[in-house]
Amino acid sequence: MKKAVILAGGYGTRLRPLTFTTPKGMIPLVNKPVIEYILNYLTGYGIKDIVITTNYLREQTINYLSKRKDLKLSYPEEPSPLGTAGSVKNAAIGETSFIIQGDNITDIDLKEVMEFHEEHGKLVTIALLHVPNPSLYGIAEIEADGRIKNFKEKPSSSECFSNLANTGLYIIEPGAMEYVPESTAFDFSRDLFPILVAKKEVYGCVVDGFWTDVGNLDGYMEASRWILEKKGFECANTAEIEASEIRGDVAIGECAVVKKSVIKGPAVIGNRTEIMKSKMYGSVVFSGVSLSESILSKSVIGENTILKKAEVEDSIIGAYCEIKEGTRVKQSRIPPFTSLQNEEC
Repeated sequence: MKKAVILAGGYGTRLRPLTFTTPKGMIPLVNKPVIEYILNYLTGYGIKDIVITTNYLREQTINYLSKRKDLKLSYPEEPSPLGTAGSVKNAAIGETSFIIQGDNITDIDLKEVMEFHEEHGKLVTIALLHVPNPSLYGIAEIEADGRIKNFKEKPSSSECFSNLANTGLYIIEPGAMEYVPESTAFDFSRDLFPILVAKKEVYGCVVDGFWTDVGNLDGYMEASRWILEKKGFECANTAEIEASEIRGDVAIGECAVVKKSVIKGPAVIGNRTEIMKSKMYGSVVFSGVSLSESILSKSVIGENTILKKAEVEDSIIGAYCEIKEGTRVKQSRIPPFTSLQNEEC
């Protein structure tokens, strides 16, 4: 198998306000866009012919990836949102392909899934993972040979008949696309898989390893922690650190400046960010952020935002905001270009 499709056309609504200015696949994850991790995951298995379905703010993704001369990348246009299966149909894939969601960060063994798919010879393989809370996902019940006999998308707690979750990692034969209507919004989990399960054409490969959906804040922070744990402390050569206490797994980006501050990991400091006389705990700040005499805890701060004499806890603040003297933000989501002073929210 030499071809893959990354489904990256969504609006990233669960990560707003970060995605008001940046498509989900381009959101920085430990100072590198999410989509870079997915591409590197695929190339690790020798897959270099990759289709990326894009829609929302697609120019940012295309422009950024124009530097990847080592890959054959294509970006089929969609006249309107077509859903996951509809997007693959629109891409006119004519060979066995690996499908991955544009918000999946994982180290699942793709070779194992490929070998399983070749053995059963049917139209679809879904990588399945045991999870503690199956109601958050699509779930599957399988026969001894792996054939999926029952599949349900995001059941209620009382409807959970399995704890095997659909990871959104699929291997699809071209014949599966014959069941997808042309130019119509059509979803893999809600629309296509129930049809193919009834025809006994869908198998589940039970896998293990790390897997999370960074399309929501919890998953994003989980992926950040996982990457930071593997890296440990990492500081760019161009960063400037002075009279500061830095503890735990922390990544500090290019040309960042940290002075007279306390940083406790897991934490990420973006490129060209300045942190002065501040405290930062378990948080992520994107590029160009200015943090001065402030306290930041369990939060994510969008690019080029200014925090001065402010306190932010368990919140997401969008890009180009100004949060100034006397402002306290707790469990909030602040949209881009917001200016706050002496406020509580």
